[in-house]
Amino acid sequence: MFRIFACLSMIALFTAPALAGEATDAVSFFYQDPGAEYLPENRARFTGPMLDFLNDADAAWERDEINCISFVFSIDAQDLDLDEITRTLKYDEAVEGERAVVTAHFANFGQATEIEWTLQHSGAGWQVSDIASLTNDWRVSSMSCD
Repeated sequence: MFRIFACLSMIALFTAPALAGEATDAVSFFYQDPGAEYLPENRARFTGPMLDFLNDADAAWERDEINCISFVFSIDAQDLDLDEITRTLKYDEAVEGERAVVTAHFANFGQATEIEWTLQHSGAGWQVSDIASLTNDWRVSSMSCD
């Protein structure tokens, strides 16, 4: 009887769906509407270097009509196949205290893509402090918009 219970427990463990946490929920918002990271009404979802970059990009546009953003950070591209992204999207989440890293894995026009989201927890919940492409080796916190 114990062997049957042990076998059933192992089957349940390996076939149970991975549960996303609150940090992943904060990231998944941006995959429901790629490009939403640029909308002013979503600024409260950001903090630190990511918020600074978005504010600097807005200021550069207002000042000189310079566009510092030439692609959608959440998908690492200008064009997207939302059906393919939605169908293939999977997340990995690692939380350590008040910091979390969520990696989004998906395909866009057949191109495998990995985007790493760094989040900070505050009284406002999980806020994005950085976004990076593991596929194309860029990080928003390393970008400047003067």
